[in-house]
Amino acid sequence: MIKIKLKKPTLVSFDKNTGLNCKISHQTYVEETLGLKLPVKFSLFMSLTEKSEDGKLLMPVDGIKTASKEIALEISEINALFSRTSQLSERLFGKLKTVNDSLKSEAELKPIFDKYDNAEKVYTKLDFMSHRNLLSDIIKSKKIEGLNKINAQYHVKLVRSALTDFILESNKYAQGELLLWYPERKTLLEYRNSKGETEYSGLTVEILNSYSECAIKLDKYLTSILG
Repeated sequence: MIKIKLKKPTLVSFDKNTGLNCKISHQTYVEETLGLKLPVKFSLFMSLTEKSEDGKLLMPVDGIKTASKEIALEISEINALFSRTSQLSERLFGKLKTVNDSLKSEAELKPIFDKYDNAEKVYTKLDFMSHRNLLSDIIKSKKIEGLNKINAQYHVKLVRSALTDFILESNKYAQGELLLWYPERKTLLEYRNSKGETEYSGLTVEILNSYSECAIKLDKYLTSILG
């Protein structure tokens, strides 16, 4: 049975009562094979907690370390993967809409589609999550034999969960900003949660690769429905 899972970033919390969070725009360079140096722009994030003897917060910035080749390469790799997330999201959203469009003419599914196309909702304007919920309702109805055969090959609950997680992470990536957490030298994603509050999550190459792999597997699942 095929399982689809998404590795999600870990939430990182900072106590604003004991310190101060700040961002500094920064630029370093990475060398290309032809000897050219290309700029790599990013923002340094620091959570200041240490204080001097007179009570002032200390800024732990080492200009040499923040401009190192290693830092530039790390940020460059993360940026390259991060820049693909919007394309992957848009592509999967388009495939999901195509799947639902292909099922819309099925008479057995009319009551389900009516829930998503009425005085309160317009089918053609449904967002990513609404299309996900529509397909989930179709799957749970078990009214389409061909779809039932496909789902017999998958751990369907995990597929639905992975698609939900993918959409939620896509929303964070779409409006989030990458930060280099210094001096920890870890990449953070800064974004606003559903309550409008600023949150930070740790982002790694492994997590972004998992996002790409999840998109590919979900796309393959949706393609199988289209036949």
